[in-house]
Amino acid sequence: MGNFWKAIRESSQYLPLILAATFCSVGIAFLWGSNISALAPVIDITLHNDSIQGWLGKKSDAQQVQIDALKSEQANLQAQKATNSDVQKVTDQLADATSSLEWTQWQLKWAQAIFPEDPFQTICFIMAVLVVSTLVKHLLMLTSDMLLGYASTAIVKNLRQRVFDKALHMDKPSFQAYGTSGLLAAITSAAEGLSSGLMATFGAAIREPLRVVSCLLMACFISWRLLLLSVVLAPLLVAIVIYFNRKIRSIASSILGRNAGFHEILLEALNNVFTVQAFTMEKHEKERFADCTSDMRKISLKMIFYTGLSKPFTELVGIGMVAITVCAGSYLVLNRETHLFYFKIRDTPITITELLIFFGLLVGASDPLRKLSGVSVTIYSGAMAANMLYGILGSNSSVAEPAHPEKLAGTENEIRLSNVSFQYHPNHPILKNIDISIPWGKTVAVLGRNGCGKSTLIQLICRYYDPSSGEISLGGIDIKNLSLDDLRKRIAIVSQTTELFNRSVMENILYGSPASTEDDAIQAAKLAHAHDFIK
Repeated sequence: MGNFWKAIRESSQYLPLILAATFCSVGIAFLWGSNISALAPVIDITLHNDSIQGWLGKKSDAQQVQIDALKSEQANLQAQKATNSDVQKVTDQLADATSSLEWTQWQLKWAQAIFPEDPFQTICFIMAVLVVSTLVKHLLMLTSDMLLGYASTAIVKNLRQRVFDKALHMDKPSFQAYGTSGLLAAITSAAEGLSSGLMATFGAAIREPLRVVSCLLMACFISWRLLLLSVVLAPLLVAIVIYFNRKIRSIASSILGRNAGFHEILLEALNNVFTVQAFTMEKHEKERFADCTSDMRKISLKMIFYTGLSKPFTELVGIGMVAITVCAGSYLVLNRETHLFYFKIRDTPITITELLIFFGLLVGASDPLRKLSGVSVTIYSGAMAANMLYGILGSNSSVAEPAHPEKLAGTENEIRLSNVSFQYHPNHPILKNIDISIPWGKTVAVLGRNGCGKSTLIQLICRYYDPSSGEISLGGIDIKNLSLDDLRKRIAIVSQTTELFNRSVMENILYGSPASTEDDAIQAAKLAHAHDFIK
């Protein structure tokens, strides 16, 4: 996850957007829990045909009766000179009841100013508020997604550009190690995976836990002890999530690796399609492609299996938590009890309305918990993508630019190879103790059988590789001390393979010399005996 944290740290430049999105997530979580809790007065009004003012008034009266009873009990205990612990217990209960009464009276004050007196109109008003708050919630969610989308795509755009720039400046061994397919997979699939991972980290990974917390906090106001009883299976739920996340993380890594292999086979076959046809290897390439896509399919099915399997396990544990609450809550409501197996659950018996809202809040908390399982998969996939991207960015080139390059004057310089040796692999030398002097203005032909090192010699002069030993100099200066830009601008290469960009012939001729004119391009084509067949 180290490289994924690098991407997160790089997102600090978009901190205002991320904070704004987080603020939206807080609003979403608050509205999520509030909308469920708002059903409490609707249920009571429906059951008792009462207005919300009447409902709060009765609640206030019941709380006042409770306070009076506690005051009387407190006075009796003090008169009987009861123990300090007994007196303190009643005093604490009295403080809680007084605080609850003050909160109810505050609600009653605002209800009298806002809500209509008619019960049916009150229900319609509350439903209208719920509809509006739901609309606001979704507007906040859209705003959050857009803010995070802008930040994450900007980060990925920057990373794509950096990987592309890195690829253009790679030495040949490093480029060949990753290959065109590996770099293509990094710039496309890995970058998309990282973008999704960042979106999940700053979005759902913050929003969904806040929604859970919102529901659980509101459930605490009904009975925090009953809530603790409800989450007794939570450790089992956490263990299940961790187990499946580990499985899915391993599969996500395999998918990314096979994706690079998929690009490799695809590009090799299509880039060399006429060679494939010339040697009638179509069947072989079809089989390679079929094997690769079959492997990807198997890995994808594993991902679908474990992702799908995690959902029923998570939901079974969630249902178990709700079942415990239903049994415990039903016992308390039916028997008007405040204790369960000698354990105190509430100071007063729980009502049917409170129990229904409590159930609703638990169900409300289960939805974001279910979504968090999918969020973790996306984040792990993003972490694997970050490893690929930052692995490329962190790779070191064996052909390094000099810290302080020397300046080479003029163009009439001698090329000299002094005791140059080179090998691609240990114990397999390609060139050994080569000494060549090529004066300015001379034409030199290097002849030899295939594989004797002719092309390698040219690549060493262009500094695509550095010699294993010896020195190559231009104008008396070791080419390692010249900037790569200065060195390569002095060399023109006509390679063995034809390489054309998907542009006009004119643009291809002028490539590398954009300051040249059209007349210069035509003259170059004539010198190459190509002007007559260019259309």
